[in-house]
Amino acid sequence: MKRAISFAVLLVAASLKISAQEVVQNNVKPVENALIQVTKLQPVSFNYDKAWAEKLKLSAKPQYGFVGAEAKDAFPEIVSVQAKSYASGKNAFKNATITKVDYESLVPLLVASIKEQQQQIEALQRELKRLKSQQSAK
Repeated sequence: MKRAISFAVLLVAASLKISAQEVVQNNVKPVENALIQVTKLQPVSFNYDKAWAEKLKLSAKPQYGFVGAEAKDAFPEIVSVQAKSYASGKNAFKNATITKVDYESLVPLLVASIKEQQQQIEALQRELKRLKSQQSAK
């Protein structure tokens, strides 16, 4: 009996694996000028106000991130405003808004900016090498 159950589980797992489809990505293009945008971001540490953190079930511990409005100026597509409900009496609720940065979506932008910086560094290294060789030729 145990062997039959194992075989059934294996069969179901195999059928699930066979039926998996890869989701197609459209409009794929490299991220350009990310460095200019990334330099607009100002990393900060902050705490949510204790009363609001309690009401909205947010951590009151120190956190790291970006000021939402500044991040929205640099990358509007990764910033959203979320409404969170909180109790404001017996069977009564109100909403408060929180600006959220999608940090996962920020990662490719950071990688693109690092690559742009690397290109700048390599160009400067080539220029320095050229200038040094000119000076030693004199």
